[in-house]
Amino acid sequence: MPRPASSSKQKVVTELRRSEILAAATKVFGNKGFDATLMDEIARTAGLAKGTLYLYFKSKDDIYQAVVRQALAELDELTRQHVNAVPDFAGKYAAFIRVRIAFWQEQYSLYRVILSMSRAPQYRKKSIGWQREAVLYLAELLEQGAAAGEVPQQDFLATAWTTMDAIRGVNERRVFSDSATRTVEEDTAFLTRFLLTAAGA
Repeated sequence: MPRPASSSKQKVVTELRRSEILAAATKVFGNKGFDATLMDEIARTAGLAKGTLYLYFKSKDDIYQAVVRQALAELDELTRQHVNAVPDFAGKYAAFIRVRIAFWQEQYSLYRVILSMSRAPQYRKKSIGWQREAVLYLAELLEQGAAAGEVPQQDFLATAWTTMDAIRGVNERRVFSDSATRTVEEDTAFLTRFLLTAAGA
């Protein structure tokens, strides 16, 4: 049975309103950090009454988690697009690394917040969970590379986690160090060569 037009319209309005709130929250979190951000300011930036905000999200923490999930979903989509555009394992591996450095370079203010929040006790497990999908995807790419004879058999999950840890280290240096002068391409090239050598590829 077709969904009533009013129901479809309400869903579109709801999704639009959520998107506006998350865009506003991303901006405020990036500018002020999580602790200094107030629900009033998110509402004001989104052009909404504070009470309206609570119709869509229960708390500031709820909004923050939605912001992170949205950013990671966008990053995942970009990663798959770039990885699928190259045929060989080394190229796919480099694309995986490049996208994750370039994306957080553009979203550096939000990345600062995510890094600081990931060290809070209540977010440590959640932070690992947020990374797990990307790690499993990369482990699958490594397995495909091994099946094609481009990388030796090994503990692919450990290799994927090590890759993610290395990318996070590069990104942390880039967003927190004023002296970081290397380009995205330079960091990508070095990290790719280093990790491919370590993986025996």
